[in-house]
Amino acid sequence: MKSNQLFLSHAPMLKDPARFLKTVESTVYSKESIVDEEITFINGKIYARDYIPIYEGHVYIGHYWEYRDITEKKKAECDLRKANKKLEMLSMKDGLTGLNNRRSLDKQLEIEWKYAQEEKEPLSFLLFDIDYFKAYNDTYGHIQGDECLKEVANIAKSVVFDESAFVARYGGEEFGILLPRANQYEAIKMAEGIRQQVQQRAIIHQASDVFKCVTISVGIMTVVPSEHIQLISIVHGADQALYEAKRTGRNRISAYSHHKEADSNV
Repeated sequence: MKSNQLFLSHAPMLKDPARFLKTVESTVYSKESIVDEEITFINGKIYARDYIPIYEGHVYIGHYWEYRDITEKKKAECDLRKANKKLEMLSMKDGLTGLNNRRSLDKQLEIEWKYAQEEKEPLSFLLFDIDYFKAYNDTYGHIQGDECLKEVANIAKSVVFDESAFVARYGGEEFGILLPRANQYEAIKMAEGIRQQVQQRAIIHQASDVFKCVTISVGIMTVVPSEHIQLISIVHGADQALYEAKRTGRNRISAYSHHKEADSNV
C-alpha cells in the first residue's frame, strides 16, 4: 500500500494527522533509511513502517515505503512478556506458604548487602525454624505438617510490618527474614515478636520436648557490610546463632553481631 493511500484511508484513526504528515515529509527530506518504525492508531492497530531511499550511483532517484500490519505480532509479544513475567514471579515464590523462596532471598540479599555497604548501614538476617518439626510430622502427618508451616508463615508475615523487610521460606521448616537498616536490638525485638506469637497461637505439639505446642528457635546476625566482610558471613552467622539457640534449649533467640554473641533466652 502506498503512503498517501494509507494516510487517506486511516487519517481519521491517526492521533495527530498533521504530525504524521510532517514526519513523512521530514523522512523524505533527510533521505535516511528507517526500518520497523512503529505507528499506533487510535483503534489500537499497529503498523511497522520502512523507508528506503533509492540511488543510482550518487543520484537520488526515489524512495521505497512499506507498511506492515504488526498488530497481532505485537499482541503476541506483549502476551509472551506477561507470561514470562508471571513465570518469573512464580519461580520466586514458595508454592506452599506463598512466601518468597530461597532463590529470591539470595537475590534480595545481594541487593541489600550492596546498598548497606554503600550507605554504611546495618543489615540484619533472621533464620528460624520450628522446634522438633520432624517429630511433629511423624505424629500428625505431613498434611498437618504443611498446615503448620503455612500457619507459622502467616504469623511471620503479620508480625513483620516493615515494608522493606523480606520474608522467605528458606527450606523445609526454616524461614529467613532480611531486615535492611535494622540494628541488632531491632532484629531481636522483631524475632521475639514472632516467637511469642507462634507460642501464643498454641498449635498442639505433644511430641515436642520443649513445650506442648509449636515453638520456634531463632538465630540472628547483624552486620554493617564492608569490603572486609563477605556476604555469606551474614548467613553463616545467623545459622550458627540458630544452632546455639537450639543447643541451649530451643524456643529462644540467639544473636551474633560481628562474631560477638548476645543471647535472649526464654
